[in-house]
Amino acid sequence: MVNNKRIQTQYVKPKLKQTLFAAFAGLGLSVSVSVANHAMADEVLQAEQKLLSGLNAIHHLELDKALLSISELEKEYPKYKLAQLLKADLLAAKTGRSELQKQVYSKHSGSVEKLLSEAEVRWQFSKDSLTNMTNFDEFVLKSARQKHIILVSLQESRLYLFERNKAGQMVRVADYYVTMGRKGSGKQKEGDLRTPIGVYHMVDLLPDSKLPDLYGVGALPLNYPNDWDREHGKTGSGIWLHGVPSDTYIRAPRASRGCVVLNNNAMKRLLADYQLPYSTPVLIVDQKHAESRFAGNREQLLEDVRAWIADNNHKVDWQNVSVYRYPNEENLFYITFPGLEANTLVHQFWKRDADGDWKVVVQSKNSIQVAAK
Repeated sequence: MVNNKRIQTQYVKPKLKQTLFAAFAGLGLSVSVSVANHAMADEVLQAEQKLLSGLNAIHHLELDKALLSISELEKEYPKYKLAQLLKADLLAAKTGRSELQKQVYSKHSGSVEKLLSEAEVRWQFSKDSLTNMTNFDEFVLKSARQKHIILVSLQESRLYLFERNKAGQMVRVADYYVTMGRKGSGKQKEGDLRTPIGVYHMVDLLPDSKLPDLYGVGALPLNYPNDWDREHGKTGSGIWLHGVPSDTYIRAPRASRGCVVLNNNAMKRLLADYQLPYSTPVLIVDQKHAESRFAGNREQLLEDVRAWIADNNHKVDWQNVSVYRYPNEENLFYITFPGLEANTLVHQFWKRDADGDWKVVVQSKNSIQVAAK
């Protein structure tokens, strides 16, 4: 018979702080395993709830309960390597095979470290998740009539999808764990393995039939580098939202070459269920590099934008204008509105001059595809 008290004591000993359980027990966090209301209809979030339930049980050293949740997860998703590691650790704990466990950790330290980083990101997200619209509203000062906006929070390793409801309000309808570049955020040049920070637009759809297996069920290319990036010498290409290889459930938090990578089932939902149109805005933010709160006068800024458009004889419906606070830049704002020609979009980047007046520092216009995907 397993002595649970002995196992609990074993996994809080300092000499075992490198094990998965001691690492999480040592975080001293409380966690809610509830997820958004749409979880029950979303297979990806149901799997995540089982993972969080298992991690929560591990945190409280309820090993039998943890093993039940993780075993179900591992059975349903046999390609999920984190679930395999958790199950192996739990079995090692229950059978007193800690020495074998330490040997495995030592022999495969790189792989184990990546899996532990995913577990920690998931755990931290469950504690500090973006539970309201605050961060969204601080980056999206005004949205046009587009149906969807995507916000990728690199600090949380999370993609949030917002959808306009019948009342015209943008509401969060989905959120998924994502992977970013191996070297983190703040892309500057080709091959630096970083994910860019900025505001971009989806420009194409690439189905899996046109892609190597690396990209999973499909890809949504973004317009990186945008006008602001090019103006500041940033280089590179091929920044996409895409899935994972067929033999993989999900990748570590930092494992891509700069793209934003989702679980294949999550990617399928973006591609099929939500029918995202071309030119859908994608905001990629990292609060580690900039304060998330907009400190200026929102209403005054919007009035300035509206007046500029009127003064420059742009026959633009104000409802079709979008205004974004550009992430990771001080006093920089990104404005888009339809051009005078059909199916064109004007892009403007605004910044204050020495006198405190707003100035359009970069402007362009391009054609957009209009067919829904």
